Amino acid sequence: MTEIKYEIEIDAPVRSVYESYTDPENIKKAWPSDIVKESEDISGTKNEEGTEMKVKGEYMGQEEQMKLEVIRKEENKKLVTKQTEWPFKRWESVQEFQGNGNSTHVKHAINYELPTTGKIANLLSGSQADNKIREGLKQAANTVKQELEYGQS
Repeated sequence: MTEIKYEIEIDAPVRSVYESYTDPENIKKAWPSDIVKESEDISGTKNEEGTEMKVKGEYMGQEEQMKLEVIRKEENKKLVTKQTEWPFKRWESVQEFQGNGNSTHVKHAINYELPTTGKIANLLSGSQADNKIREGLKQAANTVKQELEYGQS
């Protein structure tokens, strides 16, 4: 299994950062458009334990869909999601937030394992997947930072 991490300091209160970072509607806006095409809540509740969301992406010109479930939530501190349906063999995202006045430190780690068969296995090597995920984490964090610190995305 591979772990990709990214950390960022955002000059905004932890509540604002947590809400923006963990909102399923923002995934599509924050991640690179060649990685995430659509994201939506499919269970009717937002970020409660057991909540499910769907993320559609494009990888090397092929569309894939992933279903995620919130498995742990600590308001303004932590959100953990895991993949419940393809395309990866395993996918878990851990977002941690530490507020200090008007500043928030965010740690985001994605642990994943590529499948041995299927479209995504045929399209991405380990290093290609690592680079795409690293690029996505960085852009998502910087998009939230820009939006919260400067009111632009």
